[in-house]
Amino acid sequence: MLLDGIVDPVEYTAGAERRVANQAGFADGVFFRAFVRQCQKAGPSGCALADHSESVARRVARLFARARRAPIPAPRANPPGVLDDSDLLLSTFTPLRVPAFWPKFAKHLNAAANGDASALETAARLMRSPAGFTGGSGATVSSAISCLDGPASKPVSAWPSVIRHTTRVSRIWGPFLGWTLWAPCAANWPGHATERYAGPWNAKTKTPILLLSNRHDPATGYANAKAAQRRLGNAVLLTENGFGHLTLNDPSRCVFKWRIRYLVHLITPPRGTVCAANHPSFP
Repeated sequence: MLLDGIVDPVEYTAGAERRVANQAGFADGVFFRAFVRQCQKAGPSGCALADHSESVARRVARLFARARRAPIPAPRANPPGVLDDSDLLLSTFTPLRVPAFWPKFAKHLNAAANGDASALETAARLMRSPAGFTGGSGATVSSAISCLDGPASKPVSAWPSVIRHTTRVSRIWGPFLGWTLWAPCAANWPGHATERYAGPWNAKTKTPILLLSNRHDPATGYANAKAAQRRLGNAVLLTENGFGHLTLNDPSRCVFKWRIRYLVHLITPPRGTVCAANHPSFP
């Protein structure tokens, strides 16, 4: 068994409230620290947000504060409109998971900081469209699985306290995942799983399990992978010093080599092995 991007099964099955908090809890660190740091390191030639007298962190913070105060014009969206705080949060979901999108995402954030949020509003509308995560099958399919694996312990009427908590856990993904992945479970999800499994999680397999994780994964954080290695009786964690959700989204020749060795020959890397990504986030 090879697992890439590890869910914490204890938090996942403990209930919808704890599951969503775990799923959202890594995003702010990846965005406000890792993304910002990599952008600043790349400089103006690699990251549009770095081409200013203020730091990238300061520019991003001012953009989010501005959106909280009032919507930002989006004159080139189709149709023209505005980017409010909620849509700014939505616009981070896809690019944060795929570092190949980071240079373009930085350009869009920079344009919004300059007063034109058209690109970010377009991205947010896609998320809300029938083809997007919230308007399409993404949230529904996730709920159909997760609400049965770990039902909500609080009713949907408790949304003020629950959403307040998920927002404290993550400024950018807490509200979004709270409404899309907790609320359906709390609203009497019409299903029941007789085969729901809630542990134990310390099985020892004859063949070692290979765990893969990016160091900076916003959706299934690195802490989950380390916890899985501790719990499982025979598992090896291969770390990629990369970004995004799943090692596949930040390709590494080193990870690919070990993936093939394991699947073909059942050879695992030495414990503590760390691989580098093939390319920088901001070339």
